[in-house]
Amino acid sequence: MNEFFRFLILFGLIIVNQIFLATSIWSITPDIFLINTLVMTTFVKKVPNVYFFIFKGFLIDLFFSNLTMPYTLTFGIIGLYLNFSTLKWIQRSLLEQIILICSISFVLNIMLFMINSYADGMNIRIVLNPLLNAAIWAFIFINQRQKWLKNI
Repeated sequence: MNEFFRFLILFGLIIVNQIFLATSIWSITPDIFLINTLVMTTFVKKVPNVYFFIFKGFLIDLFFSNLTMPYTLTFGIIGLYLNFSTLKWIQRSLLEQIILICSISFVLNIMLFMINSYADGMNIRIVLNPLLNAAIWAFIFINQRQKWLKNI
């Protein structure tokens, strides 16, 4: 997948996220940017470099945050983690992945709560969003485990 399609998907997700904010269902939905990152790194053979993740976080912050910090910092950490970890380790350890996704989602939502006031129900999102993100990752992991076990 080339960079053009990655950025096209990102701008599509920005539009979808804006619709979620306008309809007030944003607080009870999983973080679509994080889910997109999980799906892309699962189905694409080569993970993008760290700069792509930092720029992706910066673009998201540009549209949805008062300060350029929460998503830029979070996606920078995700990019560093994905570029310095081995794919086989990612494919084998469901519990560690769920713990990482819950903790990164929790920290991201706390930062969003402290910096922004654009959405109702932010208190619910801090608790619900990490659980939804982890559930989606568990679903992806369970669906892909047969293919991954062949690669290990």
